[in-house]
Amino acid sequence: MKQNRPDTWRPGRTTQRRGMRHIMGAIFALLFFTLSCPSADAIGPYTVGGKTVVDQGTGLEWQKSDDATPRNWQNALAYCENLSLDSKTDWRLPNIRELKSIVDVNRYYPAIAPAFTSRSAYYWSATTVTDYPATSAWTVTFANGDDNWYVKAKSFYVRCVRAGM
Repeated sequence: MKQNRPDTWRPGRTTQRRGMRHIMGAIFALLFFTLSCPSADAIGPYTVGGKTVVDQGTGLEWQKSDDATPRNWQNALAYCENLSLDSKTDWRLPNIRELKSIVDVNRYYPAIAPAFTSRSAYYWSATTVTDYPATSAWTVTFANGDDNWYVKAKSFYVRCVRAGM
C-alpha cells in the first residue's frame, strides 16, 4: 500500500483550498457591496405639488401622473420635450437610473412611492440599449419595479422629469 507523503502534491487538495478562498472572497465582496453601497431605490423624501413631485434626495422634479397615453420611444422623447407643466418647459425623458430611483421595492402594484399616481405598467426611459439590439431602450415596470429593454417601436407610458433644484 502506497502512503502519501506530506511534501508531495496531491491533486484536488490545493485546488479545493484555492477554490474555497475564491468563494469566500466573492461572498465577502458581495456582503461588502450589499451593506455599504447605497440603494438606487426610492430616495425621497418627496414634496408633492399639484402636478409635480420633487424628490428632495436627488433634486429631480417629476411629472406626478402620466397622461394615460402609451407611446413608442421616439414619441415619448418628443412628448417630454414638448411638455409644459406648472409653467415649466424643460422636461425630458428620464434615464434608467433616474426612473429606477422612484421605484419603491416595499410596494407592489404599483411599486412606486405613494407621492406618485401610477399604473402597474411599463414606462420608457431615455437610455438606449448599447450592446444588443441598438433599436431597443430600457423600461421600468411599476408593477414590481423591474427593468427590462424593449424594441423602441412598442408603446409604453411616459413619466417626464426635470432638474428641479
